[in-house]
Amino acid sequence: MVGGQVAFVPAVRLHEMADEDWETVYDVNLRYVARAVRRVLRLFLEQGTGGSIVGIGSVTGFMAAPAQAAYGAAKAGLYSLARTVAAEYAADGIRMNVVAGGAISTAVNAASSDEWVPEIPAGRYGTSEEVAAAAVYLASDEARYITGQQIVLDGGVSVRGPFPG
Repeated sequence: MVGGQVAFVPAVRLHEMADEDWETVYDVNLRYVARAVRRVLRLFLEQGTGGSIVGIGSVTGFMAAPAQAAYGAAKAGLYSLARTVAAEYAADGIRMNVVAGGAISTAVNAASSDEWVPEIPAGRYGTSEEVAAAAVYLASDEARYITGQQIVLDGGVSVRGPFPG
């Protein structure tokens, strides 16, 4: 499950965001995800074999991101949803986890400059393939004891201190 903001609405400061744009970002990043999760839960429970759900989050869900308040709020909601699914359905063999990406190079932002690279301790953007690999791992039996968690792929941005080394 994937969402986004800049592909759907302009990135603006919170007081400038139109209600319709807030709703679009919320719908794409949380409302539709919650609907899909509920359908998958019903299917897993009906089959009685358990299963794994992996959401695609963002570090914006737990870090401030100017001009992305709606996106961050929706991604924070995704983390809460995953923890709740973990608590409610682990006994049924159902897990939910989230891959939280940082600066990931995608088709949407491929044309953007490399202005943020100096801020990334790893010195580069992440790739969609790296996000996919983390999602495959979380969905696999190798991660069968992991539920309600997030794997952060941000090149070290979220653990970096506020002062340069």
